[in-house]
Amino acid sequence: MDALGREGAERRVDSSAELVIPPDRVVNLGTPLDGEALRALVSAQPARIAVGRAGTRYRTNTLLRFRADHAAAKDAVESEVDPQLLTKLGIFEVTTRATDKRHFLQRPDAGRALSAEARAEILRRCPRGPRLLVMYGDGLSAAAISAHLETYHRALVKELAAAGIAPASPFFIRRSRVKVMDEAARLVDAEAALFVCGERPGLGYSDSLSAYYIYRPGEGATDANREVISNINPRGVPPERAATATVGAIQRILADRRSGI
Repeated sequence: MDALGREGAERRVDSSAELVIPPDRVVNLGTPLDGEALRALVSAQPARIAVGRAGTRYRTNTLLRFRADHAAAKDAVESEVDPQLLTKLGIFEVTTRATDKRHFLQRPDAGRALSAEARAEILRRCPRGPRLLVMYGDGLSAAAISAHLETYHRALVKELAAAGIAPASPFFIRRSRVKVMDEAARLVDAEAALFVCGERPGLGYSDSLSAYYIYRPGEGATDANREVISNINPRGVPPERAATATVGAIQRILADRRSGI
């Protein structure tokens, strides 16, 4: 039986079970010894397995899929979040000290600090001492924010209301990295802070969000002081379920008055 080399719904049958490969995957092993085991393995995760080889090289279909996924990852990093989406959700926008996308990618420190204009706008719009400060950022995948922000945010607002937690006005920080949440939280003396951003894209998924939360970050706060729910996308942790988990975590750190390890 010849190898599976076409994109689409590919099928091969061995002596014990029918092997059904997900439509976006390619298996180049001809007739596997244990089709059922291979089907389970391929379906369980996005890793590139059972791709076969041609001599010492990848097969053409494997190389093309790799290049397509790499292009999607680059697009996720270089894309921008549409301001109209933010307006639709009632989220105002500020920026970091990174002046453009190139500066943001070359100088991570610039993405960790608010611009002077951002500090002034946050102080103008957010009351001092909120119980929770909610922030969103493009991070390293604006595509993830574009794809899942609306679903996540609407679910988050509903869950926060049910939990009796009133956040300050949510805002979006363009060209931002995770640690910027600490400065924003200290600026308004927030008891807890939540920052949801696009994860660094891989060669499997390029549209995943991460939700970081922290209790009263001080000047010396590190990643050990914050916690995270990652892999938020329809194939990992669905945005609605992630919002529920986020609010549960926020309730916990508010009750414990601490976060992190």
